[in-house]
Amino acid sequence: MEPRHSQSDFGDPEAEYRAATESAAVFDVSDRTQLRMTGPDRRSFFHGFCTNDIKGLQSGFGCEAFLCNVKGRVLGHVFVFADEDSLWIESVPRQGEALTSHLNKYHLVEDLELVDRTETLSEFLVSGPQAAQKLSDAGLNVAELEPWRHVTTTSQFNEANFECHAKRVDIFGSCGFLISTSAEHADSLWQFLTESGISPAGTSVFESLRIESRFPIYGIDLSDENLAQEAARTEQAISFQKGCYLGQEPIARLNAMGHVNKALAAFVIDAAETPPVGTVLLNPKKEDKEAGRATSVGWSWSAGKPIGMGMVRALFLEPGTELPVVSEPRTSATIW
Repeated sequence: MEPRHSQSDFGDPEAEYRAATESAAVFDVSDRTQLRMTGPDRRSFFHGFCTNDIKGLQSGFGCEAFLCNVKGRVLGHVFVFADEDSLWIESVPRQGEALTSHLNKYHLVEDLELVDRTETLSEFLVSGPQAAQKLSDAGLNVAELEPWRHVTTTSQFNEANFECHAKRVDIFGSCGFLISTSAEHADSLWQFLTESGISPAGTSVFESLRIESRFPIYGIDLSDENLAQEAARTEQAISFQKGCYLGQEPIARLNAMGHVNKALAAFVIDAAETPPVGTVLLNPKKEDKEAGRATSVGWSWSAGKPIGMGMVRALFLEPGTELPVVSEPRTSATIW
């Protein structure tokens, strides 16, 4: 479903940023891809196509994972949540067709069904150090949820009851919840959240927070040209103890080698204005050589400067490394 409450900002992005980092803010992320897989073979099937342990995922728990091709290159970046009778597979916007096509290509005799539910659901991200408390005070039973736990609960607003699915996912490094409901209740849930002391926030703050947290968006920061470990989310998204899966051999071989040639990094840019996506970072010792390139850019209200994220060569990934930036006037970027 297309977000109905998403815009660049709600009049004061700096205040929205403060709410997200000091209290709680809500973002409309209803265009996120939502797939539901049912059937007795769902766990064993999906286990064979992603980098994390799905067979061992108990009901009420979730995890982060990559879907890869046989060469270990990333085809999708997903969150997976297990229920008693289903797997919920979430990803970035407009990934439904690509993910279902990839999985259905290998679906032969397994007893399962994969359905794209994106258009029937709305979803909001509530994030900030007071997110759990504010949601609980408003009547959503999430205070006891630890990261990657999820629960179905009921919200009451304007004498109407509607079901919500709350998932604890600390995307921005602070307490965070993805809360989904049926599309018909989207406006009611948004009003319920914003009237519960949770500040509405726009895409400019969302981008700032995810860059600061080094959280990639597939199709922007990652593509099928990237190896899974280049996303710099190995600890969160890759299990080296699970059984065989598509792409396991090159991923395990790379892990044995101990390093990648490049990886996703965040950096602060010493400039007064935000540079464009694609801005080039240079090798500080050989300025005719490229060290990296910005795939996402935004403004950091905490740093008071532009920030960026992109693939950077391994030689320059140490925090504090300064890299010349191709710009007029010439400036530099410092790796976080």
